[in-house]
Amino acid sequence: MDLKKLLVVLCALAGLACGAGSSAAREQPVPAQPAPVQRPQPARDAQNSVELGETVVLKTGDTTEVASKDVSIRFARLVSDSRCATGMVCVWEGEAVVELTLAEPGRGERTTAALASTGRGGRQSVEFAACRVDLVAVSSGGDQVTLRVSKA
Repeated sequence: MDLKKLLVVLCALAGLACGAGSSAAREQPVPAQPAPVQRPQPARDAQNSVELGETVVLKTGDTTEVASKDVSIRFARLVSDSRCATGMVCVWEGEAVVELTLAEPGRGERTTAALASTGRGGRQSVEFAACRVDLVAVSSGGDQVTLRVSKA
């Protein structure tokens, strides 16, 4: 066998080896590296009010009051969740979209806002009645959000 044929055979074997490795990787999910945990300021219980500059954790249906304002914030529902499932490897991290209901009872004002976890498919914050509400995190099950409330 001459050198040229030997080189062709070796390249073909190398190609097969690389192809076999990549197909095996597709068949068996590789555990995803957990995202770094963001440690917000201590979150308040949903039943209590939240001060400007603090974070609060709300479960679906929970409402909190902004202490220095006549504003309430309610985590209405998870609208959509395309985030990568635990234990799966994904090309894109995905995004969770939640719906908040903000109200200013003293003035009879009310609005709903959809906030997105990454900002790719929508906004990550909303301003209402001189308050700014930022979506900090959405739990893996989508049943809990962490919000930061600040002055607009």
